[in-house]
Amino acid sequence: MQPGETLWRIARDFGVDVHALARANRLPNPTQVKVGQQLFIPTPAVSSHRFLWPARGQTSRSVRTATSGLDIQAPEGSFVRAARAGRVALAARNLQGLGPTVILDHGDGYVSVYAGLDQLLVSPGVRVEQGNPVGRLGGSPLYFEIRYQTRLSDPLRLLP
Repeated sequence: MQPGETLWRIARDFGVDVHALARANRLPNPTQVKVGQQLFIPTPAVSSHRFLWPARGQTSRSVRTATSGLDIQAPEGSFVRAARAGRVALAARNLQGLGPTVILDHGDGYVSVYAGLDQLLVSPGVRVEQGNPVGRLGGSPLYFEIRYQTRLSDPLRLLP
């Protein structure tokens, strides 16, 4: 827990129910968490219609693209999670200067892109469920985008 964080905010950021988060951490009262306390984040409930945040951190519009990608600055070593279930279309160590990149095809015209990873945790062709780790971050921010039929979509309109 960081100063100013609440269990409700963490639950929202990870797409999990606050009561499930409290139960997973044996917290009788969700308001009694302490700065510095480490929390176990249960796997979020699978949703077939919406995307979840791939990482928790400071978010800004990416300067890498003139359109709708996001940069998410999360702590070094953080897992990057599948925003939605899908099949790994690409897992490349260096995609056109973006660094290690994973692209998930969600099978309904949507794809999600996770770039700037430090470590790839998936291989092409593998199916991943929503919330499963696809990579880990180093010191660089995660570049995240969502495309629908090759066109960039605004992730903020599709994320909770």
